[in-house]
Amino acid sequence: MKSKITMSMLVLLCAVRFAVAQQPAGKFSLKDCIDYSLKNNPTNIIFSNEVKAANQKKIEALSGYMPQINGQATFDDNLKRQTTIIPGAAFGSPTDVAVQFGNQYNVAAVVQADQTIYDQTLLSGFAGIKPNREAAELKKSKNDDDLIYNTAGSYYQVMTVREQVKLLEQNEKKFTEIHQTQQLLYDRGVITKVDYDRVKVGLNNIISQKKIAMTNLELATNRLKNAMGMPIEQAIELEDSIGSISKEAPQAEVAFNVQSTWDYQIQSKNIMLQEVQLKRAKAAYAPTLGFYARYGAQSFSNEFKASWNNWFTYGSIGFKLSVPIFDGLRKSSQVKQNALTLSNATQNLKLNENGLKLQFQNANTQLMSSYSNMVLSSDNLALAQEVFETTSLQYEKGVANISDMINADYALKEAQTNYLTSTINFLVAKIDIERSKGTLKQYFTQL
Repeated sequence: MKSKITMSMLVLLCAVRFAVAQQPAGKFSLKDCIDYSLKNNPTNIIFSNEVKAANQKKIEALSGYMPQINGQATFDDNLKRQTTIIPGAAFGSPTDVAVQFGNQYNVAAVVQADQTIYDQTLLSGFAGIKPNREAAELKKSKNDDDLIYNTAGSYYQVMTVREQVKLLEQNEKKFTEIHQTQQLLYDRGVITKVDYDRVKVGLNNIISQKKIAMTNLELATNRLKNAMGMPIEQAIELEDSIGSISKEAPQAEVAFNVQSTWDYQIQSKNIMLQEVQLKRAKAAYAPTLGFYARYGAQSFSNEFKASWNNWFTYGSIGFKLSVPIFDGLRKSSQVKQNALTLSNATQNLKLNENGLKLQFQNANTQLMSSYSNMVLSSDNLALAQEVFETTSLQYEKGVANISDMINADYALKEAQTNYLTSTINFLVAKIDIERSKGTLKQYFTQL
């Protein structure tokens, strides 16, 4: 009885969770989807952790000039002590004396504190603290732009496919009405079976295309949820439509500051970090000076138990100066490697600067071209719709033949496809131009 109750509760719990998962989380506008993505996409956590890690590197760098305290304890069992020969003349004896110094057991414990007074390598490394943190923050900002771009692109794709489904439903409704009329005319022997079948084929094609579009809509919605960081099983309802999204005529972009782009800024910070690395490599030639304080105790005995009770303490303080003289050209090689890496980073920045300018110019050209194509395809769609309706009406009245109507339907479908393609191209071009300038976040803040 108890197991049946438990099983019932599990089934009920699963049903509740499934119902919650299927419940739409309200209507999402484009801005809502972007806000959700910026808050919930897992990459946000990754890049936020990178920023935190950069802050921890600051503490790591500063720790080099903080006191370093270490303790050490040893226990030695001199199983066979070393023999030393003392000349007998020292004792007025003609025979040398063999002696063994020390005890069998030796216990020692020591604590030492070291304080760096001067180390040019550490001082040079401090210069990299700020650019390292800023580079991590820039990467996070660039990731935000990537999230916005991917979410907006996926959102526009859903809008486009949804508009396609809407147009196909309208086509299906119109062809269903025509097919019903054709059925009556065919039953009365007014039209031939060939004409009847051609309309039937057209209707079946529309139904098939609508099924494919419905599948594509589901796939596009899943891609949007993935871009947002939303669970795939979570239902979502979108608020906007292709008609509600602004399609205002864009202004040709003239001013472009390549230094405002995320890629340029990140690469510039990396060059600064590489300059710091070069300075640190050169600083390794400089002497280092440190202070130390040591306190310890030792216990000696030839008996194990007594070796833990016979303690002698000691302590000392001092300065340590380390002067590098020759290291087999290791530091020289490191300096040359860092210099070459810095040179490559500088040249790559110049190359990427030209690439970023090209990307902006292409995005600007694509934006203006895609807008013109969208306006033209929109006008052509309205014209094709008018031609199809007129031809359908003429066909129903017997003025036009079936071939005229089929041709008008084909032209309408082609116009619809061109309109949807040009619209998605224009919407993507709008975010492409903002991405090339590094202003995506500001752009969508104004939505």
